[in-house]
Amino acid sequence: MTTVAMPLSSVGGGGSTPIATASGLLALLSEPDSTLVQHALSKLLAVVDTLWHEVAEALPDLEAIAEGGTIGEDLGGDEDDVAMGGGDLYDDATKKTAAALASRVFFHLEEPRQALRLALESGEEHFNVLSPSEKDGPYVERLVNAAIGEYVARKQMEFDGDEEKAEKKEGEDEDEELDTAKLQKVVHLMFERCYADGTYGHALGVAFEARERAKVAEILDRLCGPSSGKDAGGIVETLRYAMGAAHELVPSKAFRSQALELIAKSLAKVFRDADASASARRNAACALVLCRQLLGDAEAVGEIIVQLVDGSGDSGDDADDSALLGLQLCFDIVDTGDRNFVAGVASRLPKQGEAATAGATVVEGSTAEGEEKVEIDDAGVASSPTAAANERGVEVEPKVRSPAALQHFSNAHRILMGGFTSELSLSFLYKESNFDGLIMANLKKSLEERTMARNSVLHNCAVTAHGYLVGGTTNDDFLRDNLDWMKKASNWAKFSATASMGVIHAGHTTEAMTLLEPYLPPSAPANDPNAAHPTVSSTGGYAEGGSLYALGLIHGSHAGSSTAKRSEATTFLRKHLRNSHANEVISHGAALGVGLTSFGSCDLDVVAELKELLYTDSALAGEAASIAMGMVLVGSGAGNANSSAASSEELGEIVAELRNYSRETQHEKIIRGIAICLALVNYGQEENADATIEEMRGDRDPIIRYGAMYGLALAYCGTGSNKAIRILLHTAVSDVSDDVRMASVIGLALVLHKTPERVPELVRLLLESFNPHVRYASCMAVGIAMAGTGDPESVSLLEPMLTDMADHVRQGALLGTAMIYMQQGDACNHRKIKTFREKLATLIGDKHQTTLTKMGAILATGLLDYGGRNCALSLGSRNGFTKMTSAAGLVLWLQHWHWYPLMHMLSLAVTPTVTIGLNMDFKYPKKFEIVCNAKPSAFAYPKKLEEKKEEKKKRVETVALSTTAKNKARLARKRAKEEAESGDGGEMDVDKKEEEEETKKEDMDVDGTEEAKPEESKSEEAKPKKKREPEPSSFRLSNPARITTAQADTCTFDLDQRYRPVRPEEVPCGVVMLTDSTPGEDEDLGAVKTPAQEDEADPPEAFEWTPPGHPDHPDTVTKDETATEGKVVATEESKSEAETK
Repeated sequence: MTTVAMPLSSVGGGGSTPIATASGLLALLSEPDSTLVQHALSKLLAVVDTLWHEVAEALPDLEAIAEGGTIGEDLGGDEDDVAMGGGDLYDDATKKTAAALASRVFFHLEEPRQALRLALESGEEHFNVLSPSEKDGPYVERLVNAAIGEYVARKQMEFDGDEEKAEKKEGEDEDEELDTAKLQKVVHLMFERCYADGTYGHALGVAFEARERAKVAEILDRLCGPSSGKDAGGIVETLRYAMGAAHELVPSKAFRSQALELIAKSLAKVFRDADASASARRNAACALVLCRQLLGDAEAVGEIIVQLVDGSGDSGDDADDSALLGLQLCFDIVDTGDRNFVAGVASRLPKQGEAATAGATVVEGSTAEGEEKVEIDDAGVASSPTAAANERGVEVEPKVRSPAALQHFSNAHRILMGGFTSELSLSFLYKESNFDGLIMANLKKSLEERTMARNSVLHNCAVTAHGYLVGGTTNDDFLRDNLDWMKKASNWAKFSATASMGVIHAGHTTEAMTLLEPYLPPSAPANDPNAAHPTVSSTGGYAEGGSLYALGLIHGSHAGSSTAKRSEATTFLRKHLRNSHANEVISHGAALGVGLTSFGSCDLDVVAELKELLYTDSALAGEAASIAMGMVLVGSGAGNANSSAASSEELGEIVAELRNYSRETQHEKIIRGIAICLALVNYGQEENADATIEEMRGDRDPIIRYGAMYGLALAYCGTGSNKAIRILLHTAVSDVSDDVRMASVIGLALVLHKTPERVPELVRLLLESFNPHVRYASCMAVGIAMAGTGDPESVSLLEPMLTDMADHVRQGALLGTAMIYMQQGDACNHRKIKTFREKLATLIGDKHQTTLTKMGAILATGLLDYGGRNCALSLGSRNGFTKMTSAAGLVLWLQHWHWYPLMHMLSLAVTPTVTIGLNMDFKYPKKFEIVCNAKPSAFAYPKKLEEKKEEKKKRVETVALSTTAKNKARLARKRAKEEAESGDGGEMDVDKKEEEEETKKEDMDVDGTEEAKPEESKSEEAKPKKKREPEPSSFRLSNPARITTAQADTCTFDLDQRYRPVRPEEVPCGVVMLTDSTPGEDEDLGAVKTPAQEDEADPPEAFEWTPPGHPDHPDTVTKDETATEGKVVATEESKSEAETK
């Protein structure tokens, strides 16, 4: 065979002339000369972006070259070519070029994984990650994304364990497996690129998804190091972003805790950095407290607040601002609703009696002025030398705090344990109540009709709706004015009616015993510990049991209620719980009351007493006891492998006993109570609860499966977990029990409450289900998720359900729509809310509607205006936490489907939408204002109903015909003639008078109609028309004010006024601590008062009292005054006699 030599530049076109086809270059790939092959590959690489469709036919050849195949053998050459080539392999440059060319083709074929596999083989000269050219930008970016995705998937399988790692797609070719070392190198190069660009957030996102703890630690070290080029403020901002990403995007709770621990250490470095600015250190403190709160580390949070309130490291105004910030954080901690965590934080603060000596100064090497230096360790925990000195046996001296610091700690205890937040809410709801009494009057009037007068269900719902309307306002005037109507309740309706007092007076702990004293069961004297408890009758006791339930609602509805008052109520209720086993009604109320007052305490003694009541095997008492055990153990994770609760072994045994008892008992009510108890126990446990929930899901009893759905929803509440959503949706369409399906659909709203807009889209198809229970649950899920938003799309989604064939579906649609319309003004949704209110009134009075539909309309009436129109259904706190009390209360309220008295549990789920600015002394400046950038009508209270005035019936005049009038006139003339026969000229006078009267009458008939109209028109023209002034686009809110959930996004702080928030970047809602820019000027302050204090009359002005008969007494008459008065009387008598004569 003869070979002809030719210049390589002439092969496949020379110079810069564009190549129209790649066929010539592709033909060179079969040449035995490796130089020709290398030249062809280089030329093809330059034109592959335009001729990739032709090059795609040679992909097998390109892959063979890239893998180092021999010449001729792999490419199908003839025997002479093989003999000439001698079986030589291609050099590395040729292999890499072939791999790069094949990778480009796969990129255009939209197969990124294959393109990545070959790009990794092509080397850095063809796949430059750090500095790609403009032409290669899209190619490199797409393959880097594929590399990161593959890297993340592998690291996640490694983190989750070998079982998931083994679950790879079947049929995957081992030869096409990516090189792990090269893949990791690409990702690490991307990390370096992020470091160089300063985009640490991107790098942290990849590390979080890959669940690679070491890489997260490396990124945070680089961020806090001097090479990052960021100041302290920028570092804190990035760390806050990292904390939010870890909390919201990392599905694994185990890795999330590891990541948050690392972030806390980095924040602690900024917090203890003396060179950082005061604002950066305060921002770091806020973020550090939030991070430690996410980790559940109450002690660390307490130590940080101690340092802030003490003002360590600050002086002057900075110290005051630090103290204000510490108090602000205390309010935020209480807002989460986790009482156990709040108690743990309070335990680290100096107590009232030992505040002056809390903390100590070490004698050896003590700092100046006797102040102890408090430091934050690498874990983000504040520590002092005192503990170490005590361990060494070194003598310590008490730390002396200023009176101002002592007052700050006293205020912090008042926030955390003294019930001050409850006092704030109670005071606002009492003074700013917009309760419309005519709503209840009309409701009562509708129910008193003949067809509904004896319906106890509707009467009970009306009493409950009244409790919703005035919930927390302490306004029980309607009940006092309508006692006869209230007395219609009997048996369990009487129990529920008495319990509604707890909803009305929720949070009014100071007057709880006084208010409920007429209803409480008799008990032994408190001052005589040896006195025996009165014997409890086995019958009746409905009012007594309801009053015990009400006592629990008063103390348990607000997470920030006084700990001391709650403890007193718990002691009182436990006495009745132990001594009322003979009466299941009183036991029922006592058990629910104890559960509410001991909410989240994990008190073993209380659990033991409730378990004793459960084992009496009374259906009603046992159900209440099991639900109460769930409230006491809520969020503890008792019985799970990784339970963090104290005494977890003992609690685990109790939970195991409950499971066994649910299989032994024959009472469905007890089984349902235990199922709800297990659901509450697993609140917030996420994957730690998977084993328990999976066991419950596989149970044959549908009631246990029903509890499993609520348990899954509470375990992943607010996480948006795809795994939980997938299980709930699967159960909603596959389970054979209607109740289980219903619970699974409602659970979607709990899991997605932080992204509520996803819920309507998820349940859109379920609203068209053939199963009415699923449709009902879909309505409730939309209502819970979109509560208080007034979203028009969600309302239109539920609108067809208002006319559904099933009455309980109509009930769910009414309740769901009412929740969406909570706290919305008359202008909401193009004024459709007004139509909805009218529809509710019509349904209640319609005798053709079923009881369940009317029940939904009555409850919806109460939901619309809950708490005097100042409360909203909310599951989240201002800092993004899920409120434990709200989530548990909502689940318990949903059980009213099975047991009506649980309707009152809604008081746990609602939150007063009060915004109040306070100074250091907990008084509110009246001149502090918040700017709302919206029209006043958008968030105004709905207009109250107007009472219709009864119109008096007017007597209709009889119509007289014209002939009748003529006949009367003729008869009158005839009589006049007969009478005038004896007189002279009388006839002429009569005729003239009659003619004048007739002419006047005609004039009135003719002219009156024509001339009256011009006069009326003149009078109308004379009246000036009022010009309607345009509504302002913004307005200012006084302090305190109602700011709804939707309104908060439109509100901002005015930083030019005298009082400014200590955290101006936060959304204006809740309690806002204020700094005073001009502290020397006079202030106009208001004090927070309870309703009892508001009703007290002002003391009288100073006066001097003189007894009767004293010369200075105004009623005392002297002798001279008596003589003078006698003379005056005599003179007046003589005058009257003269006038008479």
